[in-house]
Amino acid sequence: MLTNVMENVARRALQNLIERGYDGCTCERCQNDILAIALNHLPPQYSASPAGEVYIKAKMLEDQAAVDVMQELARAMEIVREHKRHA
Repeated sequence: MLTNVMENVARRALQNLIERGYDGCTCERCQNDILAIALNHLPPQYSASPAGEVYIKAKMLEDQAAVDVMQELARAMEIVREHKRHA
């Protein structure tokens, strides 16, 4: 099974930010918009096996990779906050 591990990492990071008090809309559409925007600016990290997924996740714990994910999520959250696509 081919998996973009970056998507899983970004999704978990977004959930953590929401749980810590993100003040924007947290509906499914807004969350998906945030993830789409952020993932379009992050390098994909594909894995074809569970072992590869574990390796990539470990690599994502590096300081710069974690900062990059959080930086892109914050930027995407601001964009979605300012331009909601729902009423």
